[in-house]
Amino acid sequence: MKRTLSSEIITPIIYHRVTKNDTIVNFVEFHMEKKVAGKQQPEFNLSYVQKPIFLLLNKKLPSFSLKDLDGNELSSAQLLGKPTLINFWSIYCGPCIEEMPQLSRLKEKYKDQMNFVSITENSAIDDDLKGFLKNKGFNFQVLENGEDYKGKLKIAALPTNLFLDKDGVVRYIQRNYPLTAQSTPLGIDDKDNYFVKIIDQLIKDVK
Repeated sequence: MKRTLSSEIITPIIYHRVTKNDTIVNFVEFHMEKKVAGKQQPEFNLSYVQKPIFLLLNKKLPSFSLKDLDGNELSSAQLLGKPTLINFWSIYCGPCIEEMPQLSRLKEKYKDQMNFVSITENSAIDDDLKGFLKNKGFNFQVLENGEDYKGKLKIAALPTNLFLDKDGVVRYIQRNYPLTAQSTPLGIDDKDNYFVKIIDQLIKDVK
């Protein structure tokens, strides 16, 4: 990466670590910024900064009870019995809005084999969520006023997508819907679409 990206600084960060018997698994992300003339370049060293949200992996999702845009209440307990994708978003988050059509295609593909729920910190009335979503084609069940719950889960960035198994255990945590190297969405049938791979595995585990 250093050889290829000659005008950028690449900083690798371990954001989560799991120990399994005699193996340590590190989850790594790479931060990129433009080089500044005259500024000393840092060494390419791994640093460890735990992201609190990833401490939820392989644990039961903390319970919630929130209302949808029609005032109907949905609790986490109602999601048990089949896998669930929970999408966290906000109206100010551009990438959240951009991935809505792709997320909707996932629901169209899997239908009732999976729960598809979204949680926003915005208010149905104060932010006119029905009007905002009118032309977005977003087919998830949208729950409002999730700011406190988002804080409880220590979600620091949006969008965040949580994949739960049929027992409500968090099995995967992802950010955006998968993109190509050209920053275009991967197709539903693309072999590299890891959202599809995750859902297929969770559904298979139910059977």
